[in-house]
Amino acid sequence: MKTPRRARLIVAWALSVLLVIALAGATLSVVALQKQRQDKSNREGALKSARQLALDFTTYNYQTWDADAQRVVDDSTGQFKQEFQAGAGSVKTDVVANKATSKGDVKEAGLVSGDKDSAEVLVIVNALVTNTASTAGVERRYRIKLDMVREQDRWLTADLQVVG
Repeated sequence: MKTPRRARLIVAWALSVLLVIALAGATLSVVALQKQRQDKSNREGALKSARQLALDFTTYNYQTWDADAQRVVDDSTGQFKQEFQAGAGSVKTDVVANKATSKGDVKEAGLVSGDKDSAEVLVIVNALVTNTASTAGVERRYRIKLDMVREQDRWLTADLQVVG
């Protein structure tokens, strides 16, 4: 009579172990899925912000320069923000004197690297630039590398380099 009872205990113990293993596996799967979703959200956020900054950086009008430059400042941080603010006045003088405009059009953007708090993004922008010397406009193509950082759930540009 002891054998059937012992067999039931062994089966119950084995089922308990299998249940614990299954629960652990399910928990790990949920955690991995959440991390994957968060990583995707981080990538998409960094790309979206980089695309917008590149567009803002290459789109301006001599009549609305202050507002155009402010959009770049609002989405920037750190040294890039300081440098852009410091140079905006002299650039404005040239832009207004030459009645310059630029209309950017983002063609491609790609994430080079990134984590939850920083990303490096390459953006290709075409821009139609007009001024007093070229009223019909000249098409320019820019390759821009942006270093993005996340501050308080916003992706901001910490560095911008025109690389080609």
